[in-house]
Amino acid sequence: MKNFLLLGVLALISTITNAYETGVDCSALTSTSAFQCVKNYGYDHAIVRCYMEAWGNNPGGKVDSNCYQNYLNAKAGGFTSVDIYMFPCTGRSTCKAPATQLQEIINYVGANKMIVGRLWLDVERDTAAGNWPSTSGAQTTLKQFKTALDNSGWKWGVYSSKSQWTSITGSASWVLDSSVPLWYAHWDEALNFADFSAFGGWTKPTIKQYAGDQSFCGANWDKNYYG
Repeated sequence: MKNFLLLGVLALISTITNAYETGVDCSALTSTSAFQCVKNYGYDHAIVRCYMEAWGNNPGGKVDSNCYQNYLNAKAGGFTSVDIYMFPCTGRSTCKAPATQLQEIINYVGANKMIVGRLWLDVERDTAAGNWPSTSGAQTTLKQFKTALDNSGWKWGVYSSKSQWTSITGSASWVLDSSVPLWYAHWDEALNFADFSAFGGWTKPTIKQYAGDQSFCGANWDKNYYG
């Protein structure tokens, strides 16, 4: 009896210790076999890029043509939880309006009958594009995206980091909408939120991108921790 009790306690401790989930995100076209491979490694969630800044275009901003295929491949690879993210065109007069960029995603997802969990707004600098040239302009643009996202009725969240948020908006304490989930980046390889420092009004994150630019299973990924 004592042995059975000990085994039961050890099993419970093991369950509690591993009570978290992980995921991957990608931007390039990724095969079904690659998604299946990472799923077999135990990753639970997939996030694929669905919109890109295309800042060299006039107008700038376009749907990522790989989005639907990556979505299909993730599903075929065994992922039941698939989100999408957008890297918007910002900081240039040639960029489409935030509401227009979002509507293009909505139309694309609807036309392809995609079922996604959440849309993540990627807020980070692209030095080649100079996509956030001023903090005041950034705040205005982000508010426009928030309005469009709220009006869409979609579930959405923000991807950023404290350093990026501070640099782009001008203050770590500037708040866009801390009621939506935060997916933050800190490539420390640690599967926990112990490193998190509040910013943007967020005091608790939802996802942590704990490793970036990882090459395995025949594709390139970022790795994410879900608490």
